[in-house]
Amino acid sequence: CEYSGCFDIAARRESIMLLKILNNVDSFQEEQANNLKTLSNDLDAKPMLIGLNTRREALSDNIIYDRFDIPTFSPKTLENIIHGTLPTIFRFRGGMFVEIDPADLKKAREESGFSQSQLAEKVGITKKSVYEHESKKLKIVYKNAVRIEKALKTSLIMPLELKMPYAAKIKPRSAFEGKISQNFRRMGFATDFVYQSPFNMIAKERSFMLISDVDEKKNRIQKNLPYISEFSKVTRKSAIVVTNEEINCDIPTLKEDELPGLKSRDIRKLIKKW
Repeated sequence: CEYSGCFDIAARRESIMLLKILNNVDSFQEEQANNLKTLSNDLDAKPMLIGLNTRREALSDNIIYDRFDIPTFSPKTLENIIHGTLPTIFRFRGGMFVEIDPADLKKAREESGFSQSQLAEKVGITKKSVYEHESKKLKIVYKNAVRIEKALKTSLIMPLELKMPYAAKIKPRSAFEGKISQNFRRMGFATDFVYQSPFNMIAKERSFMLISDVDEKKNRIQKNLPYISEFSKVTRKSAIVVTNEEINCDIPTLKEDELPGLKSRDIRKLIKKW
């Protein structure tokens, strides 16, 4: 599914991926990131920003960069991830960092006969740093990790997981959206709003999720209908349209004045007919 907004491509294999593609990743804005994070969290999707460069440098392959907590990397890195090879280096505020498994580090140190103080002195870091990295998983400066591996004569650097970024709650932008959300919450749904997307509301009830375009005017909805339908197919999530006007489309539709008398089971029945 292709769309131009907080993401450009929605794809699915084992999991859902939401990709934003830009030449210069510094042109990615915080509002886009917030919407992408909300959408990704609700869909349990992996958000990714794919680009060629920042304002200052080209993106190196097999390194994860950061833009507003969205994992950012080159097209070649994306290709490697799709084929099962995760990057090991994280670039943040000018520094290069990696991760080492705490248990593996402690085991390798003890098998090599080093105390924490001895390893720290050999590598050029503090004993406290060795202790902390043996206690819990923390990012460590890349060059220090390489020195530790050399001292212990073993590989310790781990592939980086693409973690789900924290998403702040986005408020509805209109009284109409707020009223629709209130009706869905009355029915037992939790609702989130997301913009720069083919739809603007996500409703969740237990294992059931609904993507919904909520707008008073049908002409604003109609231009999004093909994108909503395609996105629904890719993500395997149900879709519904809520408006104040009659609209003829393939997606299940409700008028705002129908909502007060409905229950969650009525929404499920409507979707099931689709």
